Amino acid sequence: MALKRKPPENNVRRVMSMGSNLPGVTTNKNGHTVQFESFAERILLLLLERDKTVLDYRSQPEIFEFKGQDGKLRRYTPDFKVWKVDGTIEIHEVTRTERQAQLRISEREVGAREICQDRQWKYIVHTEQTLPQKTEGTNLLALLRYRLKAYAHISVIAAVLEHLRQNSEVHLPICVEYVAHQLDMAESVVFTTLCYLLWHGELCTDLQKLLIFDSTFVPGTTVWLPKEGSNNGE
Repeated sequence: MALKRKPPENNVRRVMSMGSNLPGVTTNKNGHTVQFESFAERILLLLLERDKTVLDYRSQPEIFEFKGQDGKLRRYTPDFKVWKVDGTIEIHEVTRTERQAQLRISEREVGAREICQDRQWKYIVHTEQTLPQKTEGTNLLALLRYRLKAYAHISVIAAVLEHLRQNSEVHLPICVEYVAHQLDMAESVVFTTLCYLLWHGELCTDLQKLLIFDSTFVPGTTVWLPKEGSNNGE
């Protein structure tokens, strides 16, 4: 999905390619176009998309103005604005660890935190050390395509949940085979329904291990029911 010259609605600027970054756009859980300017930002969007406490989020939401150490006015556009279901608002910024020591970045963070504090918002900085690593990001991207309700086959969901209530932890390929046999149904339908449940946190798996290869679950991957009261299935 390519951007035209103008930014999406409610974005004050459009993201740009700077050679080594990976800009792009996606559609969030509420149908809004959201921009990302790097792979790290793309991974953060996956976390926001899965997070049940997140009501909505937008990219490049507004321009912050603050004074630097030299007294001159600075302008800065944060990466994302996030609305939570409890009514709180957060500003999320993605950067690299080595950049945080730069005066421009440290001034920006101080200024943004002061603005957010005055508004009773929360300012959160993410780096490559706090965001999911490569394998988890790969798994989340693979599961993303199955987030839609169309993949939630009701009879499969019921059979999977019942199977897991009787077996605390099972191998995903075996679960697919078992449920498909029980329902006399194509394994592909069971697979996509399991992916839907995993994306929405209705089932748990180890996202630090490669989960999917060539539209099938990797042998040895396991699945289990989330503990009562947990937010996500990871």
